[in-house]
Formats: sequence, C-alpha cells, structure tokens
Amino acid sequence: MLNIETAPVRQLELRYQPPLAWDNMLAFWQARTLHQVEWVNAGCYGRTFTYLQQPGWFEVEPGTTHSLTLRLHWAGSEGLGTLVQQLRRLLDLDASMLQIEQQLASHPLFKGQLINGLRIPGLWNQWEAGVRAILGQQVSVAGARTQLNRLVQALGAPVSDNKLLFPSPQAVLASDLQMIKVPALRRQTLRDLAAFVLAEPDAAAERWLTIKGIGPWTINYARMRGLGDSDIWLAGDLGIQKALARTENTATNTDTLAPWRSYATFQLWLQKGE
Repeated sequence: MLNIETAPVRQLELRYQPPLAWDNMLAFWQARTLHQVEWVNAGCYGRTFTYLQQPGWFEVEPGTTHSLTLRLHWAGSEGLGTLVQQLRRLLDLDASMLQIEQQLASHPLFKGQLINGLRIPGLWNQWEAGVRAILGQQVSVAGARTQLNRLVQALGAPVSDNKLLFPSPQAVLASDLQMIKVPALRRQTLRDLAAFVLAEPDAAAERWLTIKGIGPWTINYARMRGLGDSDIWLAGDLGIQKALARTENTATNTDTLAPWRSYATFQLWLQKGE
C-alpha cells in the first residue's frame, strides 16, 4: 500500500474572480462520486490523484473572500507549482465568468436565465474522463456510476486504509474487466484505450477515433472535463437534445456561444438536473 496519511499537509488559498456557483458544482460532482476516490461533504470536495508518480489527495472548500481553501496531502518535493495549476484547472478557477456569462446571457437559448458562476467541474485527467465517458454511453448517470465503482473497487490502487486511486491504464489493460456488467465490446474499448494511452500518453484525444467504440461524444467529453476545454458543445448528448427541444428554433444555432460552449453545456445539464 502506498500510504500517504503521513505525507506533509500543505494549506493554500486559491483565489478566483467571482461569481462561483460552488454548491452547484458540488452537486454535479456528488452525483458522480466514486467511492474512496472522491468525496463531497459539508461544502467540501476531495479526491485522490497521482502526480509525478507520487500519490496524493486533496480537499477544497470555501475559504476567505473570493478564495477556496486547499488542503493538499502529497509527498512530492518538486513540481508543486504545476500541481497547483492542475488543481486550478480541475476547479476551473481561472475562468473569466463575467465575460462568459455576458455572452451566454445574450443567446436566445438562455434568455438571460443562468446559474451565475457555474464553471466546468473537472476530472483529474483525460484518461479518467475517457473511461467515465465510455462507461456512460447509453446509460443513466447512476448506471454509469455503478459500473465505475465496480472498476475502482477491483483495480484502484490503495493509498490509505480508506482511499483508492482511479484505476491506471496499466491496471485496466492487465484485467479482463469481468467485474463490470457491460457489453463485451465496451470492455474491449476500455482495454484498447488503455493500450493507446500507454503507447502514446501525450496524444490528443482526437486520435482515439481510431479505437472501435469511441466516437466524437466520448472525445469531446474527455476534452471538456479532462482538459478543461472551454468550447465543447455536446450536440449528440441526450440531455442537450431534450433541452433544445424545449426552445425556439432560433436557439439551436450555438456558433455565437463560441468560445464558451462548454459553459453552455453545463448550464443546460444543471438546469435540467443532470
């Protein structure tokens, strides 16, 4: 076991420009939390991670004015600055929300009705986002979470008595994945993605299109939540299609939402309770 309970604890204040819809972001994460990898309680979000081959975990909650308090448990001695930047990306703290919301509010899709301060609730990396997207194909959020938790409990490396890392590409590739109850093709897609990521760890997600079972929706989801891409419009998403069906025809042109279409996607998801 890679125990990190004795790792040094660093506490930092992460500043941001308001507004920040923290409660809405917590609700989104909570509906998708993976047992022992993530947790949401009392206004706090926490999760495990690996950075520069060192496991760790963090918790973040509202701090002083216009900041989040970060408690970081990580034994690494170098790369702290870039690690904090990755955490800021995951939390989307550098978004210019006033500019983004001004543009979204002028679009007939929203008619000025926005969740103020709603940012992109991120994931640790593109690999994790890709796995979540694959297991989220054609199932409910709850159904995807069930399969993901089975994967985590079987393949997640323990970092303490009650915390696990999200399964690595190595662990997924070495497994037959019989613990997850999905079609055989989906299990093979996961193993093929793991092999691809191990062979080309820095390749753009668009290269995943060569993998059977991966299409544009999966890639765009991975870019949006795994990289913080600000301009992803999930046109084929069922939730987005339902939201558009309730609007006027003129609202379906989303070109004028660029380069902030990811924020429009999350607005629609959370406004309809996804």
